[in-house]
Amino acid sequence: MSNTVLQLPTRWSEQDRHPPLSVSADGRDLTFIGPSCVGDKDSAAARANHPIPPACGIYYYEVEILHKGSKGHISLGFSSPDVRLSRLPGWERQSWGYHADDGWSFPGHKDGNPYGPIFDTGDIIGCGVDFSQHRAFYTKNGTFLGMVFENVGKGHDLYPAVGLRHTTESVRVNFGHAPFKYAIEDHVHSQQNRVWADIQTTKINWDLLHGISKHEDMTDSRELYKPSVVEEDETKAPLRKLVLSYLAHHGYAKTAHAFQAQCERASFSRADEATDAKVEQDMDADDDQDQELRTRVDIVNAVLKGDIDTALEHTKQHFPTVLEREQGLMLFKLRCRKFVELIVEASEALKKVKQQPQSTVSQEPQQRGREPYPADVHTAAGEDVKMDGMDGEGAMDVDDPSHEARPYPSASSSTVSVSTFSTTADSVASVPKPRQASRSPSTSMRPTSPHAAAAKAALHTALQYGQTLEADYKHDVRPEIRAHLKRTFGVVAYTDPVAAGGEIADMAGQEARVRLGNELNQAILESQGKPVHPALEMLYRQSAACITQLGLLNVGSAAFADMPKEFLEG
Repeated sequence: MSNTVLQLPTRWSEQDRHPPLSVSADGRDLTFIGPSCVGDKDSAAARANHPIPPACGIYYYEVEILHKGSKGHISLGFSSPDVRLSRLPGWERQSWGYHADDGWSFPGHKDGNPYGPIFDTGDIIGCGVDFSQHRAFYTKNGTFLGMVFENVGKGHDLYPAVGLRHTTESVRVNFGHAPFKYAIEDHVHSQQNRVWADIQTTKINWDLLHGISKHEDMTDSRELYKPSVVEEDETKAPLRKLVLSYLAHHGYAKTAHAFQAQCERASFSRADEATDAKVEQDMDADDDQDQELRTRVDIVNAVLKGDIDTALEHTKQHFPTVLEREQGLMLFKLRCRKFVELIVEASEALKKVKQQPQSTVSQEPQQRGREPYPADVHTAAGEDVKMDGMDGEGAMDVDDPSHEARPYPSASSSTVSVSTFSTTADSVASVPKPRQASRSPSTSMRPTSPHAAAAKAALHTALQYGQTLEADYKHDVRPEIRAHLKRTFGVVAYTDPVAAGGEIADMAGQEARVRLGNELNQAILESQGKPVHPALEMLYRQSAACITQLGLLNVGSAAFADMPKEFLEG
């Protein structure tokens, strides 16, 4: 169901109109079909089907005058839902209108004021409201006529509204159905710059950040940040702490030290109370806090490089509780990643075999979008190298667990069974199973090149590790474990998982390393009693949430505080 709070007008309402007005089938045309109104008090008005959401910041629509009629008593503008439909917009409270016959504007009563030119048949009149100022504006044939009215739409719903008075008067609205005559995008951009400039020049009450400065998230930066005797500007100290805590949180140790050094050099230079040598001495201090930061950085970098063994070893040594929490969930994810890395390594080794000079690779047509494994690789010496563990077709299926699943032949002279990838009946892990071979698989491998030997060894290592991984977790019935195992073992079915695309590539590629590294980093911080997210990031998220809430509370300026554009995309 759509959020009606943010729904925009799309047509004239069939219900919210005076009977003499006829609405076209597409809801865009309004025509006066009854007898002309007599007297100043009689008229016929219609409103759009939805109110204007102030969260849009600036709202704009255009009306083409299809037929002005004999007198041109047409009023274009806005009104609340309580305004009588027998009155022109602008003649009653909570309504605003610009009239065709005299060019006057009417701010909720019949005592209007000169505003713009009259308009006639064929003219296109634009009607806009700026919720950051609660003022309206109009355009004529693409020309801006100026701001007008006060307190427009303040404290009540606001609808686009049109009023007609005489037979054959007719208008056609553009609620965004077609390009506008007026360059409204430039108008919005100009207003956005003005509002953002006001935000940037607003003085910050840093006392509000005192609670954040005492937050545990500052722990990583306390030793890095040593306030100078004289600060360039006291208001910059909290910002520096926020930046340093962010850098420390994400492991940018060198950047954090360089940033602090620059801040201290500038401060000491002004105060003339220290030297660069003193700054360097302070920056070179090796304390427990800095060592912990470097260790965490090394662990995360090891994951990003695919060196899972190093990440596991250092985590177990320095942060053992991380691997024990949640019944060893992080340990499980790291081990699954190691299996993926081994499969990717085997894939790279197979590529080198295929790329040997004068080599040919026997391949059958691809099935289900998979590139087949090479069944035979003919080396430059003309000798066959059989890749055991692959059937004659050279490809593998990944099926549900089955009692009929056949084990793969070994990648060496001994048999390496991968049927152990199958799990109990309630397991969701998939089972690699070869398709029917077109010829008998070889029971041995006669490598004649280092590449072939490396491919054999890499494949053997990966399959053996997969056996151990499946065996260690086959009795773990947690849904997240079963699902993750299934995704992990799925990479076995592809000769090049990274290039396979889709979920397989996502599982095998660098992005998966980044996600796991971030997750491990957060787990380490949490195990140390530190927040999962740095204070600067929390402030950004809180600010973004506040802006969204302000928009829903009809604060029009919130629409112009585009944080992603100003802070992330710029």
